[in-house]
Parts: sequence; C-alpha cells; structure tokens
Amino acid sequence: MGESVRSDLRGGKGGRRRWLLSPAIAGGIALIVYLALLLVTTWVAQERLSHSTKARHALDARLHANALGYFYAERLGDMANLRRDQVIQSFFVNRDLGMSMKYGLHTSLVAVRDTLVERVGEKRVDSAPFFDRIALFDADGTILVDTAADPPATDRWAPLDSGLPTHVRLVVDAPQHPDAILVEAPVVMSGRGRGTLVAWINERTALAALVGLDPGSGGGARYRLLRSAAEVADIESAVGAPIEVSGTPFFLVGLERASLDERLLTSRWFLFALILLAVALLAGGWMLLGAQRQNLVLQTRMDVARLQRRKLSEHNERLREEIKKRQEYERRLIYQANYDSLTGLPNRTLAMDRLEQSLMITAREDHRVLVFYMDLDHFKRVNDSLGHAAGDEVLVQTAERVSTRVSAGDTLARLAADEFLIIYPDLRDPVDAASRAQALLGLFAAPFSIEGRELFLTVSLGIAISPCDGKTAEDLLKNADLAMKEAKDNGRARYSFYVPGLDVQIRERLSMANLLRHAAERGELALLYQPLIDLRSGRVVAAEALLRWTSEELGAVSPDLLVPVAEDAGLIQQIGGWVLERACAAAARWQSIAPCRVAVNVSSLQLQAPEIFSEQVDLALSRSGLRSSLLELEITEGVLLRDRPTIGALLADLDRRGIRLSLDDFGTGYSALSYLRRFPFHVLKIDRSFIAGIPDNQEDTELTRAIIAMAQALGLSVLAEGVERPGQRDFLVEQGCDLAQGYLFSRPVDGDALGAMLGANVKGYRS
Repeated sequence: MGESVRSDLRGGKGGRRRWLLSPAIAGGIALIVYLALLLVTTWVAQERLSHSTKARHALDARLHANALGYFYAERLGDMANLRRDQVIQSFFVNRDLGMSMKYGLHTSLVAVRDTLVERVGEKRVDSAPFFDRIALFDADGTILVDTAADPPATDRWAPLDSGLPTHVRLVVDAPQHPDAILVEAPVVMSGRGRGTLVAWINERTALAALVGLDPGSGGGARYRLLRSAAEVADIESAVGAPIEVSGTPFFLVGLERASLDERLLTSRWFLFALILLAVALLAGGWMLLGAQRQNLVLQTRMDVARLQRRKLSEHNERLREEIKKRQEYERRLIYQANYDSLTGLPNRTLAMDRLEQSLMITAREDHRVLVFYMDLDHFKRVNDSLGHAAGDEVLVQTAERVSTRVSAGDTLARLAADEFLIIYPDLRDPVDAASRAQALLGLFAAPFSIEGRELFLTVSLGIAISPCDGKTAEDLLKNADLAMKEAKDNGRARYSFYVPGLDVQIRERLSMANLLRHAAERGELALLYQPLIDLRSGRVVAAEALLRWTSEELGAVSPDLLVPVAEDAGLIQQIGGWVLERACAAAARWQSIAPCRVAVNVSSLQLQAPEIFSEQVDLALSRSGLRSSLLELEITEGVLLRDRPTIGALLADLDRRGIRLSLDDFGTGYSALSYLRRFPFHVLKIDRSFIAGIPDNQEDTELTRAIIAMAQALGLSVLAEGVERPGQRDFLVEQGCDLAQGYLFSRPVDGDALGAMLGANVKGYRS
C-alpha cells in the first residue's frame, strides 16, 4: 500500500511538472515566435519606412521640378512680353525713321533702360530678384542698354541659332557665360531681327524660393539643379534618379539629408530597443507603424494639395493683374487714338468720324452741317519768342475759350498745331453761320495771360456748309481749309466763306511756284529801278530795285503776287540772292556816271537765316566791287515783331559794315518808337497810303507831319513813297522831308535808263 501511494505521488508530481513544463515550453516557443515576428516585423517596418521616405522625397522633388518648370516658363513669358513692350518697339521704330541720339533717340533709349530696371525690380521673392541682369543687344551683338551697374565693355551677344531666331528660350551653354542661366528673347519687327533681350536668372533665388526656403539662408542645399542627367554620377549625396524639369534642359536631383528621427527609426539599435519593449509595446508599435505609414501618405497628399492651391491662387492673382493692366492699356490706347493729349479735345480721327456721322444724319433730315476751320494768326511767333511751353498754354486757353461756344451736340477738335475744327451738325439757317463766326472772333478780343504777360492773338476762320460746299467729310474739311487760307490772305482776324474756285486758285499758285522755280534760268526775271529824289536839289541820289517776272506761260505777273508765291515755295532765299547780285552790279556801273545808292527790299524769311543772308550780301558786294555804304536794305516792321536776338545781331553787324538800313512801310503795322531806338536804322520810309491823302485829308496830313518831325528828332532821313502830284511834293518840301519817289518823278526803269538819268543830272548840275 505504501509503494503504490508513493508511486501515485511520484506519478502525480511528474504529471504536474509536465503540466507546468508544457506552458513554459509553449510560452518559450511563443516568446521565440513572438520575438522572431517582432524582428521580422520591425525589419519590414524599417524597410517600408525607408521606401516611404524615398518616395516622399521623390514626390517632393517632382513637385519642385514642376514648380521650376513653371517658374522658367513664367520667365520666358516675362521676356516674351518685354520684347513686345511699346517702349522697346518705339526705340527701334524711331531709329529706323532716322531719329538721332540728339533729337529724341537718347530719350527713347533711357526709357528702354528704365523699363528694364523696373522689370528687374518687380520680379522678386522677398528681397532677392529673379533676374540679376537684363541687357538689350543690337543686331550686331553690341550692348544698347544694360541694367548692370558696370557691364563688361567687351560683352557681346550673337544668336546661337543660324538664320532669324524668333522664339524665346533658355540658354545654358552661352560661350561667354558658360555658368549662367540666360533667357534669350529676339526682338523681331517686320520680319527682321532688330536686337536681342538677354536676362540673367538668379539660380539660387529661383531654386530656394521654389522649395520653400529663404534665399539668404543656408538651407538651400536640399536640391541641386543639373545641366544634364550625367552629372548625377559626380554627386555622392544624390538621392534617387534626376528628374527632368519640363520645358528646360535641366534636371533636379535631391541630396541626402536625413533628419534625426529618420536616422533613429532606421537604426539597428532601435530594433534591439524594440525587442526589449516588445512585450508591452507590440500592439501599440504595430498600430504606430501602420498609423505613421498612413500619416506619411496623408501628409504628402496634403502638401501636394496645399502647394497646388497656393500656385493656383498666385497664378489667378497674376492673371487678374494682367487683365487689369491690359484693360487700362487698351483704354489709354483708345483715348490716345481719338483725343489730343494737350487740350483733351477730339483729334482729327474722331472729328472726321463725327463729321461723317453728322452728314449721314443730315442726309435724312432737313438741315445742314456747319464747319469752321480755325487757325491762330502768327502763332509761330509765340513759339519762337516765348517758347513752346507758352505756345502750349495758348492752345489750352484757346480750347477753353472756344468751348464756351460749343454745346453738347457740337464738336470742337484740334486737328494739328494751332488748327481747330468746329462742327455744328444742326444748322437750320445759313445766315446763322456769319453770326456764329463773328461770336468766335469776339472771343479773342481779350488778351491771353501767358507767363505773367498779356498777349493779343487773333484767329482766321474758314466756313463751309453742307451740302453745297461738300457732301463728304473730306470735301467739307478741304473747302473749309481753303476758305481759312483765303481769310489769312485777306488780312487775317476775319472769317471767309468757301466759294467755288478757291481750289482752282490754290492750284494756280502751285503751278506758278513751279514756273518761278526756273524763271531765273530762263531769263524771265528782271530788275527795274525807281529813282529816289533829293527834294532839296531835285537830283537822283538813289534807286529802289524792283523785281519783275514776265513768264512765257503766264505773261507779266503782278509784283504783289510774286513775293508771296516765292515765300510759300521756299524760293525767297534763292531769288533774294539773285536780286542782291544784280542790283549791286548795276549800282557799281552807275558809279562811273554819278554817285548813286541802290535800295533792295528784304523779305522776313531771308532774315530768319542770318548766316545765309550775310554771305549773300558779302558775295554781292565782292563780285560787283560796290562799296558797302552804297547798299541800302529795306526791312518791314513785321520782321521786328519776332524780336529774335539773331535778327538784332544781324542788323547791328550790317550797320558796322557801313550798309544803310531803311524801315519800310512805317505806320502801317505795329509802329513803335522802340524799333527806331533799338535798331540802327538810317532811313524811315512813309507808306504810300499816308502820302495819297495829303494835303486834302487832314488826318493823313497830320500823321505825315508827325512822322517827319519824329524822324528828324531822331536824326533819321525821311523818304516818302508814292508821290504822284505836285501838291504832295510841295507839302513834303515844306515839312523838310529829305527824299521822295513816285510817278511824279519817274516810273520804274531799267538799269541803262537810270544811268542815263544820272548822266542828265550831272550835265544839268554842271550847266
């Protein structure tokens, strides 16, 4: 009984040990399996984390490569827009038109540089510019404009493509700039290359800005921009394959730069640490790895979405600004195409459009269109004496004055310079045209206030009425212009209606000018001489040279028409020189008979070119051998109104050389004692309009007496022209007048006849 009990006890104890051992073995096996699974799981997790990190880096690199591609596309667009900029286009157009650097081209070139500097300044990220430098090269490769403070003197640019380059492109292999990233934008106009815009891109600023780093920090080494994919072999820290930047020759490669947590998670020590903590953290570790993997994917997706939204927002903002600028530019273009920039009035284009519309309306209704063509009288004198700023102010004040006579349905336009057009589209009665014209003339009775001084100006009006004076806008404008010129020819400060035949007169004057151009060559010009009589002795002491033209086609041309035609045709300098030479030669021949001066009339246009006129006088005197004291030049008062320093200097120089100066037609214009005091005149000529009325007309008689007394007080000789009756001569002798000329003494004669008169004087004197 005892043995069996012990046996049962032993059996019971061994069973309990086997029962206890089985859980331990199972636990050990489970622990070993668990540890093996933990190691494998941890190793797999490390591998997946490494792949996920690389995938994220590759995705980031591709996103930045796309951003770089978009950046360089924007820079190409910037340069494409810049080469079409109006300032750059205007510079090449001005240069093609022959504008010199002195007269405007330098200003255009400065405007181009300002535009380039502005473009460099506005393209920035934080404080770092996208463009380091922008230069405009000429077609031959020389620099025209450069934003660099000190550009290389030998810097040139030659297009890398043969033929005519037209496309904007990136250049990374320029011979003179091998390390630079350039944008080449050829400037092509009318199928011909005019130059090349070249921009230097700040590579570090672009790369740092687009990866979200501060360009001034040291964190911009996460990526590197390669010129070719083969360069990646030279970079030890490169991560992944290089990614092509679309639209460029570049490749973007990421650099190995693992963070502290990435090095920790992929470390083997971390694996051993996980083994020690595996029992307690198995479930949590597995969930953490899964959650981290999901977080990485989610974070990557969120970063992509956020970057896309930001880029889209920036792009939309740029589009809105571009649309706003384009609309403003188009508005300015429309305004400039239709309005005058100085006065704000409609220009010729808009005025003609409104005139055409008015004519279309009048064709359906029973009324007429009234057109005034208005031109300021002697406006050029304002510009010449006071400057163009004063002339501009006169134009602005003129527009303001005339606007008071223009209603909402009428049109006031500035056509050109000092020419204005007024359109009244609802004229009911043609009689009203004269009253409206008179009202416009009355606006200029008050003086202009220019630079603190009062200035009186008048206008001339040409009037045309549809449909009798023209059925089209061009015809109506042309006929109103002809009427305005007729008003100027009739004395200015008046209005004139268009009458049929005015255009015929204009054509006749053009034909006359063409014939006059060769009149001297054909021997059609001749000089006649009217004697100047010394009233005390009755002898001939001088003669006034008078130009005559007898044309084969036109016959004898009126002297009153000859000089205006010559001035309008630009022939007055040529004909004036011819008259000086012939008159001096004739006077030189007279000296062998008796002393006799010759007087020559001088046009105002001749004195506006003082150097040419002075040379003509010297040439005439030297060729003829005539002493300068025997030459007398007759100058009208209108010349002195211009008050040009050059004219005063010319008259003083002629006086120093002994040439006599005569003030012609005194009393008919703006007679002023200041002329006689300021300029070295020797003779004062009383106009024939005063002589004709003496001694019967008391007013003319008193004026003539006053002029003679004034001249005597100033020590001037007095010459009366147009003496035709003995009573006129007797009055002049009584008043002490020195000289006279007129039909009472002699009509104009040729040089030989005048020589005979001088010979007769000598014989009579000797007898």
